[in-house]
Amino acid sequence: MTNQSVHRGRFRISTEAAKSTLYLAAITAVMILILFTRDDSIARDTEQIVQYLSEYTKIPNVVTSVILGTRLFDTIGEVTVFTIAGLGVKILLHDEDAEEQFVGIDDQVIRLLLDFAALLSCFLAIDLAVKGHLTPGGGFASGVAGATSITLLMITGRIQQVEAFYFGSNAPALEKVAVVFFILVALSTFSSFLLPDSAFAAIPPTVYIPALNIIAALKVTIGSWSILRLFIVKRGVL
Repeated sequence: MTNQSVHRGRFRISTEAAKSTLYLAAITAVMILILFTRDDSIARDTEQIVQYLSEYTKIPNVVTSVILGTRLFDTIGEVTVFTIAGLGVKILLHDEDAEEQFVGIDDQVIRLLLDFAALLSCFLAIDLAVKGHLTPGGGFASGVAGATSITLLMITGRIQQVEAFYFGSNAPALEKVAVVFFILVALSTFSSFLLPDSAFAAIPPTVYIPALNIIAALKVTIGSWSILRLFIVKRGVL
């Protein structure tokens, strides 16, 4: 009976290996087929494309023009994936016990430097959100800078104050509102393309692209903050 179980286990393993090999071979064949059948004869003037995007959106930052203009549908997917990732972290750490005592950085010199870095990150986040359509930056970069500022405050022993502000300002609800607003503004821009005579078509990109930048910055900041605070609350600062 034992030998039969061993043989069955070996057969099952070999079958899984055969399936994996088959999938890998199929994917490789498809990629090779695409590689050799792709038509590279179509000339692309990248400089002309960049100039067209800049003139169409009237946004100096062409990267933002692409993300929040011509590829806004992909950006909605990225916001959705980020939201689901945050939900996954909450589910993963839900059953873990919270730390009773938090040990932060207590060196006064280092705390002073981190406070200064947190202040700079905060101002950088605001600048990237408000001026992201004019200079390099944007909502996602602003969100990272904002979350970095908050994280620096948490690791310097101020987690109780940060937690009080988190729940006092109802940050989780604010994050959900930001997601809804981002999707609504994005859908309104889509409708302007589908219905050129609608009221949404009158909104220029110089209005809705900065708005999307600010909303995305708020969502990414609070979302990253929610994820990081969970790790700190459940597993400690250091």
